[in-house]
Amino acid sequence: MYIPFDELNPNARVWVYQADRKLTDSEVDFINKEGVNFVTSWTAHSKALKSSIEIFYNQFIVLSVDESAAAATGCSIDKSVHFVQALENQLGVQLLDKSRVAYVDGDAIKQVPFPAIKEKVNDGTLNKESIIFNNMVTDLGSFKSQWKIPAKDSWMSRYF
Repeated sequence: MYIPFDELNPNARVWVYQADRKLTDSEVDFINKEGVNFVTSWTAHSKALKSSIEIFYNQFIVLSVDESAAAATGCSIDKSVHFVQALENQLGVQLLDKSRVAYVDGDAIKQVPFPAIKEKVNDGTLNKESIIFNNMVTDLGSFKSQWKIPAKDSWMSRYF
C-alpha cells in the first residue's frame, strides 16, 4: 500500500540505495513509476505493507515501510532487493554497491571509494565539516535528522 513519504511514521524503516552516478530525469520518472507499482503491491505474509519510495538528488532511492500495521519480513525485504536489482539491470546503474561514500561538493554530490577517503582528507577535498550521506540510517526519523551530516559526526571522524 503506497503512502506518501512525508506521511509515514517517523519510526518507519528505511533503506537507502545510492546510485553510482546521477540519474537522468527520465530515469527518475521510470524509477518513480516502477517504485510506486512495487510498493503498492509489496506484502509480507499476504499483508499489505504501508510503504513508500522517494528519490533524492537524482541519486538516492529510499524505500520505507511503516511497520505499525505489518512488519517487513525476510521474504518481503528480499522482494525489495530483487526490485532494486531489476532497476540496476534495466538502467545500467549500481545501487547495491556500498563501497563508496557520497559527499556534498558545492552544488554537486560526489563519491569516493572507501580506500581513497584518507587521501581525500589529506589533500583537503574532505574535511571535518564536509557533508556526507549516512546511508546506514534505519528509520525515517534518523533519515531526516542524520542522513546528511558533517564528516566529524560520522564514522569518518577518525580521519580528523
